Amino acid sequence: MRRMSVRALPLLVLPAARATPWTAFLAAAGVGLAIVAVPAVFRVELTVEDLVGLLRAAAVCGALGLAFLLDDPAARTIATVPTPRPLRYAARAGVILPAAAAWWALVLTITGHGALLPLGGVTVEAAALGAVALAVGAVRLRSGDNGGIVAAPAVLVLVVAASRIPPHLALYVPPGDERWAAAHHRWAALLAAAVLVSVWAAVEPVRARSSMMTEID
Repeated sequence: MRRMSVRALPLLVLPAARATPWTAFLAAAGVGLAIVAVPAVFRVELTVEDLVGLLRAAAVCGALGLAFLLDDPAARTIATVPTPRPLRYAARAGVILPAAAAWWALVLTITGHGALLPLGGVTVEAAALGAVALAVGAVRLRSGDNGGIVAAPAVLVLVVAASRIPPHLALYVPPGDERWAAAHHRWAALLAAAVLVSVWAAVEPVRARSSMMTEID
């Protein structure tokens, strides 16, 4: 049964892509691209700190767009379909993650100055924000409700909180700061925690599994 489910995964990717609500993501991603593209087009001379600030702003835009990608108007009606929830989520992840990665690669390409910018650290920040958005959306979706309306504000709350926490626990630090490595260890921990929450949220709820087994009996 499990092998058959795994084999069915590629067949679910295209339907998942069609069912994904791309509008909010494309709008937010477009704003993020504009943030880094305008200075590049007009050849505005910016410092490394300024460029990192632009990348961080673009990352927030991307995370806000990702917050809505798990939304599914049919979530309540498909709670008992034969396709297991983990498989449905894996198919959706197979669509969302490559799209987000391609968008971020384009953002970095447009920004340029790759040799001067700490792209690895900023990418960890962007990944953590996106993972938090998806994790909150996935948890919300367990109840059958669309998660974007909760996940997007959660991202904004996280960004505001990250900019206000004490210096020794700082998440947003300027490039070249001695706290940079420690801050990005915390970002990596946040990313890992968000991924674990998403994995937990993808597991079929006990009541749903019990109902499915009852129907099969």
